Amino acid sequence: MEIEYQLTMSHDNLTIVSVYGHNDGASAIPSIQKSVRELPGSQGMLLSISKPENLPDDIVWHRIGFLDYMMYSVFIMHSLYAFIDTDYCLIVQDDSWVLNGANFKPEYYEYDYIGGVSHAAMVGNQLLLQGSWHDKFPRTLVQNGGFSLRSKRFLEAPNKLGIVHNHAQDIHLWNEDVQLSCLKRHTFAELGMKYASEKTIRDFSLENVIPTFHDDFDFGRLVGCHSTSRKLVSDTHILVNPVCVTSHREPDFLSFLQSIGYTIEYVAPDHTQA
Repeated sequence: MEIEYQLTMSHDNLTIVSVYGHNDGASAIPSIQKSVRELPGSQGMLLSISKPENLPDDIVWHRIGFLDYMMYSVFIMHSLYAFIDTDYCLIVQDDSWVLNGANFKPEYYEYDYIGGVSHAAMVGNQLLLQGSWHDKFPRTLVQNGGFSLRSKRFLEAPNKLGIVHNHAQDIHLWNEDVQLSCLKRHTFAELGMKYASEKTIRDFSLENVIPTFHDDFDFGRLVGCHSTSRKLVSDTHILVNPVCVTSHREPDFLSFLQSIGYTIEYVAPDHTQA
């Protein structure tokens, strides 16, 4: 059935976009290109402060102003909509991309927001991090924004309907995916916006391999992945932070990536680079 999706689905109403407000965004080119190929008919787009010299002709580029870490979240909530002409956009980064477009189900376009399972979730009024929510109920999972599918009407809603970014003191609560998929979820839902279920987002993308939640998970079901510990630097080559390899089932996921044609290079992150 997955092969049938790949053969019959067209993604003409999808823009695959990456936003870089601190450099030219050249590092995201492999992720954009890989994702566009996996989702035929989609359009690649890069928003950055300057145009990369090696930008392929088939990736649309627009200049944006400087964004620091916190400004990025406000931009995504209140400015990204102005660049998207299609009915949907898929946000990717140099550490997030489409693994297998054949796993993209038509019903994903029935939702206004789908982001992969992140390491964070709201349990009551508390944000639990590093997967510590795995045995807590009830909970609202933070759907990761770094690899997320959003409808145009969802992108427009904050400006059109006055849903303002909360200037939280906690940097984690400031993040746009926490705001959109947890803190303001009830507001969006009251306006008719549809969020994907836990089961759906588990299949959609992987960030961290969470105990219990991913214990029996088949990685072959994934559409994409996103984690700061893995960076796509060419079509099939991934740089991996060796510190993260010992985390729950991460070695299994890396073995899976190698089994589908990726090569893995272990490189500690250089914190001197932007």
